[in-house]
Amino acid sequence: MNKSLAFFFAIMFVLIGGMMVWFAANAANRNGAMRDVDHPTDNVTVPEDAYVGEFELIDTSGEPFDSSELKGDVWVGSFFFTSCPSICRLLNQQVAALTDEFEGNDVRFVSITCDPVNDTPEVMAKYAKMFEADPQQWKFLTGDLATIKEISEKQFHVGFAKQTHSERMLVVDRNGKLRGSFLATQTSDFQAARKLIKELLAEEPEAEMPAEETQPVKPMSSFTLTERNGEPFDSKSLEGDYWLGSFFFTTCPSTCTLLNLENARLQSEYADRGLKLVSITCDPANDTPNVLTGYAERFGAKPDVWYFCTGDLKYIEQIGAGYFDAIVKPQTHSEQLYLVGSDGKVIDSYIAVNPIQMQLLRKKLDELLGPQPEKSEAAAEPAPAEPKATDETEAQPAAAAATQE
Repeated sequence: MNKSLAFFFAIMFVLIGGMMVWFAANAANRNGAMRDVDHPTDNVTVPEDAYVGEFELIDTSGEPFDSSELKGDVWVGSFFFTSCPSICRLLNQQVAALTDEFEGNDVRFVSITCDPVNDTPEVMAKYAKMFEADPQQWKFLTGDLATIKEISEKQFHVGFAKQTHSERMLVVDRNGKLRGSFLATQTSDFQAARKLIKELLAEEPEAEMPAEETQPVKPMSSFTLTERNGEPFDSKSLEGDYWLGSFFFTTCPSTCTLLNLENARLQSEYADRGLKLVSITCDPANDTPNVLTGYAERFGAKPDVWYFCTGDLKYIEQIGAGYFDAIVKPQTHSEQLYLVGSDGKVIDSYIAVNPIQMQLLRKKLDELLGPQPEKSEAAAEPAPAEPKATDETEAQPAAAAATQE
């Protein structure tokens, strides 16, 4: 009897153990949504006030598609490629579910291939039929690989490589502002995307100022402010140099600190190759030259490399609009680093708190400034120590985007 009972319990333990392994494996498969090594999951934090901007690609009919057609609609962007048998298929099944749910509403969908060599308009038209996609509601787009890469990285803020994607649905509001980034293959993220789309449908688009009331911005080729040493700073003094401009204010405990930490890293990496930095306060009433001096010391700013400037607020706002094509308001900032060429003209802008954007900036700087010069061990200087973050800064993600403190 004892041997029989022992044998019975042994069999039960084996069966129970097997069932536990089976359930665990299935749960992992559901939560992981069939991930594979060719489709890495990226961590994306959507910067505040990140407007997608316009782009032009080719649709399944072979005709140009201009993203201005989406103006006034809520829309969802994603990246895929037709020969992907797993994640892309799951991604587009989720998109198809949303097209059914929001049919008849002002919601549209844009799926952009990351394999344009193979994904011709004809190939994508056939692929779209698998999902019964209405071309008026759901666009499948292709185009030049370099153009698509730029749209992905600089307009949607997600990583890009041929025949890969981020598994993400990027939700854009009626004004063209990127409002959310969601992993479509995760149930919780998918439900959050559905909820956000419903909320955005209830929002009214921003009213446009009548053309006759719009005041043209007068372009500026240079500007003069007051540097932290109390002396005038003229942007013409940087002609022949490449430099980075940005806006900040010293009492900002979060995003401005992150912005200037990135500036400090760039100073350490590129100052010996001739790069300059110009940080302009948007709180001049508080940020006097003395205040800026103390603030600059926190980041190890070199006086002949990194300039901290103040001046009249109205004039600083004009500099933002006329020189950098940026909106500058009291105690706010854009998280942007503006790369200015040796001719004094803005080349491009990059989001300082976005790792992908910073990779692009460093790549551009390497092209413009050349390779890192070799230093002897005796001549090498240690990188400046980064200021200790405040509790509030530590409590926020590194990619936090607080545009109004």
